[in-house]
Amino acid sequence: MRGNVVVLVLLLGIVSCGGGGGGPVTPTPSPPTVTGLAISSSTDLLKINQSETFTVTATMSNGSTGTVTATWRSENPAVANVDANGRVTGIGSGETAISAESNGVRAVPRTIRVMPDYQGRWSGDWRVAGCTADGDWARTNICRDVPVGSLSPFALALTQDRDRAAGNVTLDDVSGPVEGSIRPGGQLSLAGAFTLTEAGIVLDTTVGDWETTTTDNQRMTGHFTLAFRAAGLQGSARFNGELRIVAKTAAAPLFAGRELRLRRALTAATRR
Repeated sequence: MRGNVVVLVLLLGIVSCGGGGGGPVTPTPSPPTVTGLAISSSTDLLKINQSETFTVTATMSNGSTGTVTATWRSENPAVANVDANGRVTGIGSGETAISAESNGVRAVPRTIRVMPDYQGRWSGDWRVAGCTADGDWARTNICRDVPVGSLSPFALALTQDRDRAAGNVTLDDVSGPVEGSIRPGGQLSLAGAFTLTEAGIVLDTTVGDWETTTTDNQRMTGHFTLAFRAAGLQGSARFNGELRIVAKTAAAPLFAGRELRLRRALTAATRR
C-alpha cells in the first residue's frame, strides 16, 4: 500500500512539472487597429458637374499606413455630394466639408469649394433696361436712338483660372477686354475699360457693375452697365443692360443680319 502511494506522488509531480514535453503558451498578438485617418485629393475646388475621387489613408497602431474602406459624408449635399467610393461631384456654388470615418475613427474633414464653369464662348441678346445722359450728352438723342427695351446682340469669350476670369465682351458693336472674379455664391463679377474712336473723337468706355450667374454652366443671366465719356464733351452716357437669352456655344457668334445701332448712335452723338 505504501508503495502505491509513493508511485502516485511521483506521477503527480511529473504532471505538475509539465511532463509530456509541453511548454509555456505564447499569447496570440491582437491585430493592429486604426488610430488615425487622413483624406487626400488632388484639388480643393470643383466646377459644377465636375467630379473628383477622394481617398482616405489610415495610420495603424503598429505604425503602418494604408488605404481603407470608409464611410463618406458631405456636410452640404446641395453644394457637393459624395458616393460610397469617395467620388465627390460638384452640385451648386458654395463650400462644403467632406468627411470620412472608418472603424470608429473620423478623419479631419476636407473643405471643398464648388463654382460655375464660365470658361468658353457665350452669346445671345441683352436688353437695354435704362439709359441716362448728362452734361453735353443730355443734348444728344443717344437714349432715343438706343431706347429702353431694345435688344442688342451679346458675346463673351472667357478663360477661367480657379476663381479668376478674363476675356473679351461684345455689346452690340462695342467690344473690349474685361476681367474679374467669381464670388463665393457663384456670381461672376467683371469690369473693363477701353477706348473707341468715333467721328474722330476718342471715347472712354467702361463696363462695370457686372453680376451674372449660371447654375448649369450652359445658360447665364444677370446685368451690367456700359458708360461712355469723351474728351471735349461734358458728362457721360450710361446704359443699364440685362442679359436676356445667353447660352454657351462652341463657336463664335455671328452678328451678320443683326441690327447694330450703338456705334451709329455714338457717332451721331459725338458729331453734335
